[in-house]
Amino acid sequence: MLAVAAFALAVVLALVEAPARSYPSHAEWRDEARTSFVLGLIALAIDMALPQPITGAIETTILLAAFVFVADDFLYYLSHRLAHGVAFFWASHAVHHSPRRYNFLTGLRQPPTWILTPAAIAPLVLLSLGAPAALVAASAGVRGVHHFLIHSEYVRRLPRWIEFVFNTPSHHRVHHGVSAACIDRNFGGVLIIWDRLFATFSAEPEDGVACYGLVHPTGAGAWRAMIDPWRVLLRRVAATPGAGRKLALMLAPPHR
Repeated sequence: MLAVAAFALAVVLALVEAPARSYPSHAEWRDEARTSFVLGLIALAIDMALPQPITGAIETTILLAAFVFVADDFLYYLSHRLAHGVAFFWASHAVHHSPRRYNFLTGLRQPPTWILTPAAIAPLVLLSLGAPAALVAASAGVRGVHHFLIHSEYVRRLPRWIEFVFNTPSHHRVHHGVSAACIDRNFGGVLIIWDRLFATFSAEPEDGVACYGLVHPTGAGAWRAMIDPWRVLLRRVAATPGAGRKLALMLAPPHR
């Protein structure tokens, strides 16, 4: 039940970090908060309903733990990049990008259909290579906590060495921006070094990120946030003749 406790704590932190007074209207805040809580809770419930690997006592070393952590973070980078680069995966991942503000409520908002994205496969890769399940789970837990906490505009810049190695609020704000300079940048999990290595890194502009969300915003509410990206994709697939071309469209970059 640790995941439930962590989610409950995240809800409390989100209510503190993103209070109603920080929004233009109480109605907008209520819709954003309710949408994020509902989608995050459904995503958590699906995760908990799936079979979990046995995480018994293991003999480990700092070197092994570090290797699993770095491997997990690299696989997250790859899966996250695919989630942005393939239309079928983006239809799920777009849920997380749907908020027009950048705060802990955004960190809570996760796609209920995450199981249809590469993120569901990444841990299985590590397990198939012999990584201890306890270390895989711990790495994912650390990454999850970190990823939630960087969804904030309150922290502007951290010391240079931290900004160089780690994914920070500044770097991730770029990732959630909708300008051409921000889209498909900074895919890292805990580490930003993958983006630097594979030329997907962009620094935050000095005047900050002007606008967050989606190029084509979804409707209000949890249902619309979840279903609208799928509706757009499936309409395009239906209008495309031929099975091969339909498949190619789903595997092509998303229309945005």
